[in-house]
Amino acid sequence: MRKTTILIAILFLQTSLSASDALWQRAVAIAAYNRDMVPGTWVEREETFDAAEDKSHIVTQTTVAFRKIGSSIDVSLVESRTNGMDVTEEIRGDVFEQKRPTYRMKAQYNPFLPAHQSDISARPNGRSRRDGEVTHIAYDYSQKTDDGRWRGTAWIDESTGMPLEINARLTGLPRKNVKDEIKEVVLNVTYESGAEQAWYPAKVTLFTRAMLNNFPYTKFFATIEKAITLSNYWKITFE
Repeated sequence: MRKTTILIAILFLQTSLSASDALWQRAVAIAAYNRDMVPGTWVEREETFDAAEDKSHIVTQTTVAFRKIGSSIDVSLVESRTNGMDVTEEIRGDVFEQKRPTYRMKAQYNPFLPAHQSDISARPNGRSRRDGEVTHIAYDYSQKTDDGRWRGTAWIDESTGMPLEINARLTGLPRKNVKDEIKEVVLNVTYESGAEQAWYPAKVTLFTRAMLNNFPYTKFFATIEKAITLSNYWKITFE
């Protein structure tokens, strides 16, 4: 029954999506089938370096949990550390409530969802790679998002249609973000699959170069590395 559902989705997408390539459409169908997958655990680690001295200034790591409460998904703080010190209780409450909206799956983390296809152009670029008996096909793609336009490469399993990873850069840089100047943003997302056609983003990595002018920095040229690890996925169902 589950495989039949995916087949129906593929056939539907072949007639409804603007992208004309069949393998990309299969990847979109798989993403559509798994659109109700929710990460039970979101671990976000961010480290800010002095680019000139290659010196780490601040490291934060926050763990949040997602669970179903009634007809909604609750995001709760599990733990937060700054430079190794436990600051969970200090930020629990108003500070975390302000941060809570940032724990969401941005469009650029999963460009395969059907809802994003009108903002995406994608085509195979002629490259492929082997991993044992599996062949991965490369696609050049462009995606318009709320954060700007991304251009990059997506790798898709030729036999299953499962997306494996994406690598992209934010275009239109440098640009101002309040007082900071963003010079470069590089995105990498890796995906995993499981039983019964389960598929989901597993790790998101963002590398940013910026001139930070906001407190506590003054003309501070920084590199910022953010890694988001997503695990313990569950499928949401509402009655």
